[in-house]
Amino acid sequence: MNWKNKYFLISILLLLMSNVSICQTETDSLWDVWTDLKAEDTTRLEALLQFGGEMAKTNSDSVLILSEMGYQYALENNLLNYQAKALNLKAKTLYRKGEYDDSEEIYNQAIILGRKAEDSLLVATSFQGIGTVYYARGEYETSIDYYQKSYAISSILNDNILMGDVMNNIGIINVIQKDYERAEKSLKKCDSLYMAAGDQRSAPLTNLAVLKFRKGDLIQSMELYLQAVRINEKNGDDYSNAFAYSNIANIYFDLNDFERYEEYINKSLEIRRKLGDKAGILNNTLNLGLGYSNEDQYEKALPILEESLALAKEIDDKNSEAHILVHLAFLQVKLNETENTLATINDALNINKKLGNQLGIALCNKAYGNYYKIKGNNSKALIYYKKGLKIAKETDLEQTKDISEKIYEIYKMQNNSTEALKAFELFVTSKDSVHNLETQKVVLHQQYKYENDKRALSDSLNYASQQQIQQEKLIQSKNQKTALIIILALVTIFTIFAINRVLLIRSQKKIIEGQVVELNELNENLEEKVIERSQKIADREEQLRYALEASNDGIWDWKVKSDRMIFSPALYTMLGYVPYEFEETREEIQNRIHLDDLKKIEADSYLDLILQSKEGNLITEARLKNKFGKYIWVQIKGKVVSRDNIGNPDRVVGTFTDITSIKQKAQDILNAVMTTEDIERNRISKDIHDGLQQTLTVSSLNFQKVRKSIDDLPAEVIETFGIGYDYLQKSINESRHVAHNLMPKAIVDFGIIKAFEDLIYEVDKSTDSIEFEFFHNFGEHQINNQQVRLTLYRILQEGINNIFKYSKATKVDIQLKNYEDIYMLTIEDNGVGFDAEKVLKEESGLGFKGMKNRLDAIGGFLEIESKEGRGTTLVIEINKNF
Repeated sequence: MNWKNKYFLISILLLLMSNVSICQTETDSLWDVWTDLKAEDTTRLEALLQFGGEMAKTNSDSVLILSEMGYQYALENNLLNYQAKALNLKAKTLYRKGEYDDSEEIYNQAIILGRKAEDSLLVATSFQGIGTVYYARGEYETSIDYYQKSYAISSILNDNILMGDVMNNIGIINVIQKDYERAEKSLKKCDSLYMAAGDQRSAPLTNLAVLKFRKGDLIQSMELYLQAVRINEKNGDDYSNAFAYSNIANIYFDLNDFERYEEYINKSLEIRRKLGDKAGILNNTLNLGLGYSNEDQYEKALPILEESLALAKEIDDKNSEAHILVHLAFLQVKLNETENTLATINDALNINKKLGNQLGIALCNKAYGNYYKIKGNNSKALIYYKKGLKIAKETDLEQTKDISEKIYEIYKMQNNSTEALKAFELFVTSKDSVHNLETQKVVLHQQYKYENDKRALSDSLNYASQQQIQQEKLIQSKNQKTALIIILALVTIFTIFAINRVLLIRSQKKIIEGQVVELNELNENLEEKVIERSQKIADREEQLRYALEASNDGIWDWKVKSDRMIFSPALYTMLGYVPYEFEETREEIQNRIHLDDLKKIEADSYLDLILQSKEGNLITEARLKNKFGKYIWVQIKGKVVSRDNIGNPDRVVGTFTDITSIKQKAQDILNAVMTTEDIERNRISKDIHDGLQQTLTVSSLNFQKVRKSIDDLPAEVIETFGIGYDYLQKSINESRHVAHNLMPKAIVDFGIIKAFEDLIYEVDKSTDSIEFEFFHNFGEHQINNQQVRLTLYRILQEGINNIFKYSKATKVDIQLKNYEDIYMLTIEDNGVGFDAEKVLKEESGLGFKGMKNRLDAIGGFLEIESKEGRGTTLVIEINKNF
């Protein structure tokens, strides 16, 4: 049997295996051409390879058979360029299957054949293919080198499609490397090249969408993805749609819409499974597994991550393998299934070390920390967390934030307040830095522009400056001669003056000698008076010292110009230190002041506040952290005691007075007032319910009885009776409402959740303009402490009242969460917002002072996040063990 008949039979068998129906579609027409034994060899091969390219979207294994058939047929007929084309198709298919080493080898064979056949386009296509292989391996610089080789050849050939493909791939790498400006240029160039070729494609739109997503423009990103999907559907390009769906899913993930995220990631996964795209399946399963883990759906996450791990090993994707392993370790710790956790982390760490992946190494150390923490070995956990933090601080702000928070938690458990504060400060700083990255980019851009402008200005002035220097040198030469003559004249005059001066001194010496005797006598008298005055000053200083020691006030003395501080020993002992245990600097005091107190002042420090005041003095209160990590209340007094010649403060003196006991007494009084108020509310509510309401109810029953027999009375009497009856019913309802507001019965009878639900239901029913939603995780848990329940309820009432009065909101989310150590109430609206910083500093308006008083009484915490036009969020935390 000859080769032509042999391939014809294989083709028929392959067609049947692939379930391809013979109908008059484009692909079927190509197949018909290949099976036509009378057609030219080149025509048949061209059709076969095009058919293979179309089938690659649905059946990778069949394409490998087709490409091998094409290669053997071209080899038999000595058609070098078609041998190269067949190898190119095979290499591309191997890449899609994740077999990168084999793919690169086949591409190199195609390049050799393409060069022999002098087919530059095929060589350019193969270079592009190798670039794609290196991209998949994460070797981006090598990938760009191959892409640039491909672009150089295709630009000479004026092949807009291939140039567009290359620019698209380079743009993707630019996005990954966060070179967004270059990425946008590359992708727009790609789009223009495709349009110039009359072939609209979705790839540049998809990747521009990725770029917009990374820059935070989610709306524009979503629009670009949807445009790409429409183009893909029009072109029948399921492979590209798999990418688009995956990326749309990522947007929904960032928008916290997990349901839509799951929908689109599964759409992508379905296509990729159908295509046999193992690299794509790996990407989808990895992301889906991490998504389930993030949603605490650990039972779903585990099998999917294990599937993705098997795929990563199969296609030798070490980056993904290490990433999956470390997240499996995180998952095992969360599920408390830690039998193989250490081995899992060790495997991930070994891979990351080989790859030089610093972020991966940081994640492994974090995983070790999580493991040892759950095992109760906090010391060992701390060692690994610190290792991870050291790397994360250089590589990833998000991980810096997470790890520093975990370190803070351990130090807090160990009551190591100093180290806990350091870790917490790093946590807060890194958290803020994540939000400030975009601002920093703008600043850097402005700085770059400024430096360029300055350099340009410097260059433009350089020539003029050189001219001016030369001119000044000429003038200087002339001036030197003139100066020499003047100097000689001055020397002569000075000599004459010196002679006269000597004569004058001799005459005055005799006069001075006579006066010295008189001055000595006066000096003796002055010394006696100074000794007497010094003794009096010493006595007064001793009295002052005794007074200060008795008062326990800490004294500080600030020399403003030299920025030198002097502290009295009492200042140290007040804070629990041995005198002079820490340095006498402004920073030592500044770092001990409570952050909430610093936020209230319109200056960097209290000392600066004294300098800014018109009177030059200050009396205020703040909290200082003592040696044991606890805060004491102090009264700060300061006064400018001296100024320089132009009126600027030169010296400031002040005191710190411990007023903790006074504050505690005030707090106890406030607590008692709040408790008494709630007791009185409860009493009044009960009196209304048991007394007034019962009386009104009995009256209503009697009225109803009379009402049945008044038909024979005059109409005026019936009308008057009706009015009285209606007012009686209103009185019953109003008394019930008043009693409920004073002390909601649901709190006492059914607990806080029922009381919250009743209140929110009533306010939601009362308005159509605001939508209220309430979430909680209490389950069967109840708050037993009556004061905590009432505090939460009153704050919710006040918060809702503020929303109705001021916010103009359309949506309000209320959450009450039960955590291990605290209860947390969050009230969030989408209203007009307000200047929270200003309101908190003034401590007035919107009922926040009342909220804070209630929380202070039970050691609670209130945080207000609001900006004008951006809504308001109240966060209330109450320690369960206050």
